[in-house]
Amino acid sequence: MTTGDPLARSVLQHLAATRGPDDPLASLARRVLSGRAGLREAVTWSWHGEALAAAFEAALREQDRMTPAERAAYERQAAAARSILGRKP
Repeated sequence: MTTGDPLARSVLQHLAATRGPDDPLASLARRVLSGRAGLREAVTWSWHGEALAAAFEAALREQDRMTPAERAAYERQAAAARSILGRKP
C-alpha cells in the first residue's frame, strides 16, 4: 500500500485530522502524508508500529464480535468503498 493509493491516503488523512497531536497513529499519518517517511518506514518505529498493531488487534476483536449479518454488511461497505476508489478486492 502506498500513499498514492486513494484508500490508503484517505485513511491517513482521516487519522491525521481526527486524532490528537500526541497520538501515535496521527503522528504516523502526518509523517507519511508529509513525505518525511514512507509507510513501511514509519511503521517500523516502535511508537507507531505498536499503536498500529494494537489498533489492528482491536479491529479483529470487534470483527469477531460481529454477527454474520453485521460482518456481511461490513464487507459490502468495504467493497463499495474500494469500487468508488477504483480498487479491486
